[in-house]
Amino acid sequence: MISKKELRARILLIVVCLVVGLYCLYSMDKSYDPLARYPYTTDENRDVLLKYLDSDDIDYLVNQHISPDKFMDFIELKDFNLKNTLYYKEAKETQDADNEYIVNFVNRFRKNFSYDSLKQLLMHYSYIDLTTFYENEAVLYPDLRLVADPTNPYVVLNQENTVYKYIPEKITTFNTILVQTCMVEDLTNMLDSYASVMDGQDHLNLVSGYLNYEQILDQYVNASKEYEGVDHYMFSAGKNEQQLGYTIVLEGHDEWINLCRQYVDDEYDYSKVEEELSEESKKRMEWIEENAYRYGFVVRYQQEQEKKTGHWYQPFMLRYVGVKTAKIMHDSGKGMEQMSFPDELE
Repeated sequence: MISKKELRARILLIVVCLVVGLYCLYSMDKSYDPLARYPYTTDENRDVLLKYLDSDDIDYLVNQHISPDKFMDFIELKDFNLKNTLYYKEAKETQDADNEYIVNFVNRFRKNFSYDSLKQLLMHYSYIDLTTFYENEAVLYPDLRLVADPTNPYVVLNQENTVYKYIPEKITTFNTILVQTCMVEDLTNMLDSYASVMDGQDHLNLVSGYLNYEQILDQYVNASKEYEGVDHYMFSAGKNEQQLGYTIVLEGHDEWINLCRQYVDDEYDYSKVEEELSEESKKRMEWIEENAYRYGFVVRYQQEQEKKTGHWYQPFMLRYVGVKTAKIMHDSGKGMEQMSFPDELE
């Protein structure tokens, strides 16, 4: 049987060992360098890293192999979030702005874009436009997708896809309207060819081309006051392809739309419209259907595709896609919605 004296000795030994062990752990903890595993530590950045990053942040840096040049410009800002630091850097390099502004922008709208799409978005939209879009349009219409690369010549716009207030860079004036510069030569050839066939007695007159966000919005609002089914033939600003600069409207369009408003129902029967159409418009319409593709143009909203396009058939509204693509579409009978165009939608 253990004596009381021996028992006290054992307890004392255990206490001493425990104290020594705790002291050793304390000493080790004090001497431990949390940045020991981070290969980018220097005398210049050590104090800053330790001041603004906790152990979880440092583990994240190590595991993700993030170098100081990716975050040192932002680390001292109040709302800095290490998990977003690569987004801060990408935004800064793509479209420069105040660092604090960038941090706030990314933190607020991070869920609206991926790392891959952020660069494209900032190449084509300003921070202000993106902010107003995410705060307003995206809230009112949660299924609405902002096209990340609106310069794509095959972008399809509708009630689900928008370019918001995007303005194309390569727009030029042609016969009093604005169009994408790349289509001028083919457009010239198409107009000249029609005039030649008609011996100069008739022409394909251009009514409109590129329109900006505000112009389209005004047109849409005014049209809505006159006709409640305006979405049958035009979409509002941001969703309207005239904002891309690849769409042209020819003389005869207004006549066609006015007749559609009178005679077309849910069955999409245009027989009465064609019957009432002027002879001049009928000739132009026939020539366009048979020949526009030779010059890189397709009828944007084709007959029997109304449920796909969301619009009535509109033979006097053409979309430029280039000669090669237009021939493929003409030969296959496919519209824009049916083609496998590459796109960048977010």
